[in-house]
Amino acid sequence: MIFRQIHYGPSGCASYFLGCPKAKEAVVVDPVAGVGMDEYLMEAADRGVTIRHVIDTHVHADHVSLGRELAEATGAAYYLGEHARGLVRFDFTPLADGQVLQVGAVQVKALYTPGHTPEHVCLLVTDTARSDEPWFVLTGDTLFVGDVARPDLLVGDRSLDVWDARERAEHLYESLTQRLLALPDHVEVYPGHFGGSACGGVNMSGKAASTLAYERRFNLALQQPDAERFAEFVVSTLKPLPHNYQNIKRRNLGLEAG
Repeated sequence: MIFRQIHYGPSGCASYFLGCPKAKEAVVVDPVAGVGMDEYLMEAADRGVTIRHVIDTHVHADHVSLGRELAEATGAAYYLGEHARGLVRFDFTPLADGQVLQVGAVQVKALYTPGHTPEHVCLLVTDTARSDEPWFVLTGDTLFVGDVARPDLLVGDRSLDVWDARERAEHLYESLTQRLLALPDHVEVYPGHFGGSACGGVNMSGKAASTLAYERRFNLALQQPDAERFAEFVVSTLKPLPHNYQNIKRRNLGLEAG
């Protein structure tokens, strides 16, 4: 299996390049415009693979997505969670909860995990050449190392925001406890942000990977006994809002040109 975590330091973002060398196909998850198109194209060329799928786990608010442009440049399909219908102003291929993309021996399964945004999906990855058990989960802006996503990156339009910050926190709690923490302990966690990112709270680690077992035991947000206490904890430990996040979000929604 091909797997690379690509860091973008200015906003503490991580995107992912994964695929099957035998099938010569690849998937790119959460590509960042600041990284540049060439980084992803050169990775594909160096690996001798074709990018077949480009996925954004959600509509981002802290950085401009390269997703649509990368898909257009490579002829790949561009995906968002199916609940992005009616929110974004462009065409995309919807990912349904439980849907599996097969890339040679690699399976990428969408898990609907709303909270940070209403359309958010995590991606559970299995390398069937090694095992039928899942290997890792790309958690986007749901679960971080040492922290969880923030629920308050709203653009001020109810038709786009769908839920207020409190409702988002409740959905995030359910996504974490009912979806992600229901996965086996051995599953590795690769988040969409690390370190200095403003998309989480003050407890976010600079370490860019973990396991569900470790987060279950040591992540303070996950120690909260119920949704109400969880929401209070998350709000009380937030960092300042990302710079210019509303304009970035509106651009990624397709409402404003770059």
